[in-house]
Amino acid sequence: MEEQFMKYRISRVLEQVQSGSYLKDEGAVLADDVIDCSLGVNPYGVTPTLTKEVYLETFGDLSRYPDYPYGTDCRKICEYFSDLAALSPRQISMQSGSMSALCTINYIFLEENTHVLIPEPCFSSYVSHARLCGAVIDAVPLSETERFAFSPERYIEALHPSQRLAYLDNPNNPTGQYIDLGTLRRILTAAEEKNIVVIVDEAYGDFLDKRCSAVSLIPEFDNLLVVRSFSKAFGLGGLRAGYIVMPEDLISVINKNSGEMNLNSVASRLVPHVLAHPEFLEESRTRIRTNKNELIRSCGIYRYR
Repeated sequence: MEEQFMKYRISRVLEQVQSGSYLKDEGAVLADDVIDCSLGVNPYGVTPTLTKEVYLETFGDLSRYPDYPYGTDCRKICEYFSDLAALSPRQISMQSGSMSALCTINYIFLEENTHVLIPEPCFSSYVSHARLCGAVIDAVPLSETERFAFSPERYIEALHPSQRLAYLDNPNNPTGQYIDLGTLRRILTAAEEKNIVVIVDEAYGDFLDKRCSAVSLIPEFDNLLVVRSFSKAFGLGGLRAGYIVMPEDLISVINKNSGEMNLNSVASRLVPHVLAHPEFLEESRTRIRTNKNELIRSCGIYRYR
């Protein structure tokens, strides 16, 4: 690696970045009898209303640039959350998946030796990218004495003005723990007092009821960024579609950094379709819950309460 650093004058920041792979050998090829559960996608695919015929209707979009700034998609997202918050399309930034959204946020807020607060463990790729931006990671590890439950008290205590961002994946990856809205309010209030922006990463949020989303807190807090994805429960992982919900005065900064047309035309056309069929999410949640409980029972696993 040192040879590459010298030959190509690669940034030394890369020395701080570790692979986010769960494999001991990140270049290994999984055997046919190994099930990869690391991506957490919906095992039931996409809504059955997204038929081959519907998909083929987007064929003509392959030769067209996207309809930036994605007014239709943003309006449909606002409608989707209308029972939780009165949002404006000027509060939505479409992104090429939630990881793209997280990278955009990091590029805006982070630079060499700035700090980010995280729970540990959390989404490892976010941490790797924050380090790539030169950030120092302040971690609040889960404790065995607390049955590895997230501690809002210790997280709030760890907030410090040196931190520009506080990150929470909710539900947490990999533990699956959910932080309720009351607890998020406490964290956001404490962070606001220290001028810290809080990222709530809801990539897995659609596996929960919509009412659990921190999007409902957007009207209350100017320091909240909610990141969401169409890759997981909605089943559009191959199309790379996500978005950020934010205070309106941040949209110009976010979009300036994101660049234009970062969401492809096909994804942009299909986002309104899947949003119009939330019944698929509820059906998926019910089936997943049933199968999860059956798997746990058959394995003889006892869960902490």
